[in-house]
Amino acid sequence: MRNSLCITRWKVDMITRKLNFGERHPLPSLLDITLEDIASGLEAHEFTAVELTNAYLSRIEEVNDVFHAVLEVNKDAITIAKALDEEMKVTGRRGPLHGVPILIKDNIVTDDHMEASAGSFALLGAKPAGECSTITRLRRAGAVILGKTNLSEWANFRAVNSSSGWSPRGGQTMGAYYPNSQPSGSSSGSAVAAALGLSFAALGTETSGSIISPAETNNLVGLKPSRGLIATDNCIPISRRQDVIGPLARTVKDAALILNTIAGRSQDDPYTWNIPFDPIPDFSQSCDDEDLSEITIGLPRNAFSDVAAPVITAFENAVVTLRGLGANVLDETNFPSVEEFRKLDKATKNFVITAEFKSDLQSYLASLQNNPHNLCSVADIIQFTKTFPGELYPDRDIEKFLWTEAAGTDIESEKYRSAIERESLLAGTQGILGTMEKFELDVLAVPANAEIPISYAAKLGLPVISVPLGFYPTDTEEKLNRRGNLVQFAPGIPFSISFIGRACSDALLLKVAHAFEEATRVRAEGPLPYYAGF
Repeated sequence: MRNSLCITRWKVDMITRKLNFGERHPLPSLLDITLEDIASGLEAHEFTAVELTNAYLSRIEEVNDVFHAVLEVNKDAITIAKALDEEMKVTGRRGPLHGVPILIKDNIVTDDHMEASAGSFALLGAKPAGECSTITRLRRAGAVILGKTNLSEWANFRAVNSSSGWSPRGGQTMGAYYPNSQPSGSSSGSAVAAALGLSFAALGTETSGSIISPAETNNLVGLKPSRGLIATDNCIPISRRQDVIGPLARTVKDAALILNTIAGRSQDDPYTWNIPFDPIPDFSQSCDDEDLSEITIGLPRNAFSDVAAPVITAFENAVVTLRGLGANVLDETNFPSVEEFRKLDKATKNFVITAEFKSDLQSYLASLQNNPHNLCSVADIIQFTKTFPGELYPDRDIEKFLWTEAAGTDIESEKYRSAIERESLLAGTQGILGTMEKFELDVLAVPANAEIPISYAAKLGLPVISVPLGFYPTDTEEKLNRRGNLVQFAPGIPFSISFIGRACSDALLLKVAHAFEEATRVRAEGPLPYYAGF
């Protein structure tokens, strides 16, 4: 039954040709097309930015009623693409992203007709003070902002009993590789959109795991950059200290090319002021060399105990691959703090970002030029959520909001400072940083769904990149998520490997990830996403 509803690459090619291009200049499959493919096609006048934008809009129309990945499309997209085509005729392309459509997560502010609501009705119609400077960089590079993607509401900082990829505005985003499956989150729509060819890539955000996890579940490359490498001003925050923007793409090189465009200092984001790059390096050069002989990779195996057996089996094969690429791979480079961290309850683990959410969201709400519901605090958001019917309370709870209120502290308190110091100790000195120093490591390799290493990296602002590793085998028993409404584990659902580096070692991570991607070709040669409705 499932195989009968899977679309072949040949059929995708035919759909792409029929959508907009006839037989004149058929576009490569939107499922597989890379930024270099798009650039060469535009430069050779095989298709225009308008035709490409129309193709993506048609693809969104084809699948979005099933997958709910895209929250809204930019009604000005065709007009923008037309202007970029005209410019291209006169002065040529500005760079790799000129005339290329890209989708943006709904918690990143764009200065156009689209909303920035974090999926909630609470911010529908709100007018932010300005556009995120990362989006402005995309516009200056000639990108077409195609639309906004769905997400776990409030970037997964509202409910405990909800499901990844659900928001009141966007409904339930579905995973791309199995029917009725959980897409993971919170950058759910961005991941599913990139996996299904609704744009060549999409921007997501991460506070902890929100790029890496949905990239894994949807067989993508997900890059969580070093904190400060990409500006996050004018984003709806969880933690301004920990939030990052990053690409979800189908290849490491596409992620690197996007990073080239959006990385850099911004006067509106103090976290970018201390990055050690001026100018920004060409991150795509990391994809020119697959020799890892000068790189030492550590395996913190005591942090892998929550990882499923098929993933561990594939991970062991990945270790062999990395050694075959020349890397010096050290086993059992364990974190001393793992057992202590495991004993902490969720509220304690999240205490710091809970306090930051209260402060940072209040600042964001105060900055709004138009605030239609006059919401000024988390307490106001709680009241709105409980009383506005579309928010589906209490079926979808507000437990994480309540953690924020229960914390009863602020970022100037001694309790907060002590919690920051504890995080630095557990995640840093007794975690990633201490381990990398002790064993003289350049990179850590971990299963992408190993919670502790990904959480530690997030708390420390370290870069992480996720690369497809494999798929759950055919004998995998179908298992539902905690809420019981979506499939979490099943045959054919993807899983990934993640590489973690030191601060601002993003170029090195891209090098390792690209070498591994080329050696394994899991996405390029693996099964296609699951398609219902064609």
